[in-house]
Amino acid sequence: MNDMKEFTLISNIDLYTPHKHIPGGAILVQGDKILYAGAQNSVPDFARKEGQSIVSPNGLIAVPGFVDIHLHGGGGADFMDASFDAVTKILKTHLKKGTTSALPTLMTASRGKILRAIKAVLETKKEGKGIPDILGLHLEGPYIAKEKRGAQPEKHIRPFCSKEMDSYLKASERSIKIMTFAPEIPTAGALIRYLKRKKIVAAAGHSNANFAQALKGIRAGIGHGTHLFNAMSGIFHRDPGLAGALLIDDGVTVELIADGVHLHPAMLRLITRIKPLDKIILVTDATRFAGRNKTPSRTEDGKLCGSVITLDLALKNMVKWTGLPLTDILPMLTFNPSRLLGIENRKGVLKKGADADIVLLDRGLNVKAVFFRGKPILGNKPLGNRGNEEKITP
Repeated sequence: MNDMKEFTLISNIDLYTPHKHIPGGAILVQGDKILYAGAQNSVPDFARKEGQSIVSPNGLIAVPGFVDIHLHGGGGADFMDASFDAVTKILKTHLKKGTTSALPTLMTASRGKILRAIKAVLETKKEGKGIPDILGLHLEGPYIAKEKRGAQPEKHIRPFCSKEMDSYLKASERSIKIMTFAPEIPTAGALIRYLKRKKIVAAAGHSNANFAQALKGIRAGIGHGTHLFNAMSGIFHRDPGLAGALLIDDGVTVELIADGVHLHPAMLRLITRIKPLDKIILVTDATRFAGRNKTPSRTEDGKLCGSVITLDLALKNMVKWTGLPLTDILPMLTFNPSRLLGIENRKGVLKKGADADIVLLDRGLNVKAVFFRGKPILGNKPLGNRGNEEKITP
């Protein structure tokens, strides 16, 4: 065991893997990987003798680090600001709230501005310190429907161009993971084929597609729905629209913004009764005001400009509004997004060999500590410092 000198034992915790609940659990970490996650009475003996033990006397809840596949900003910055400082500020804001992995999301803009934003994200991924893992990029536009553009600038909406996409892939070193587009645009078929070749998740959103157009896109290869119900054709009894198609097809994942503004709490309950739970992904769609404002901003004509929540608040809201247990909700912001990206063996799960991204929550589901790649992140209240938090039974 000479190679086991530096490790951390987090014990006396309520462990969620996230699918399995293990009361009286423990996590053993060496470096940036998990060596053991399970019952405390089965922790390897060498860890008890040589480990640096971090004990949670109040029985905190340990969950995987959160994975946000759709966020634009936070802490006063936006990824479209296209600077190292902006990208760093955004990611540090979300890291303190439990998000240990993210897909920076870029909105519709000129080709030059998108390229500058891509380069800033890539530079930060390579040189940034103390930030969540940048898993790649999510391009939201520019091949969307003007009628459902939301806060996206109309003047930059344009038809799909493979040469343009090639330039984005080259600039990002082929790290684009998701692309949101409208499945009813004339070039949708060519775009879906392009995304399939490049192994990019084809996501439907900012779309006015009717039900038939939506189904055609899903059959062609669309596998994901961007912020369900928001900026898309809704359900009407004579045409279920894109929202209906995304709900009906059990093979398609959907994003939910659980802030109580983008979706009424009753809609969240309804969606969880219709859609397989393993196909639901909680996202923030956070703007630069996340972590600062309590309510999202709007355009001059009243359209929502993203949200101001972080994923810890989305978790609390979903548990409170749906009444579902933590084992049902937690995968929506950990395992499910990781599986969509094909990295579920190392992200969004607490098991041997996975990255040591761990969030400790109190009984009110408030973030008390964050471990990123095995290292404790500063900026959280000390362990065991219990306030008058709202009691939400996991």
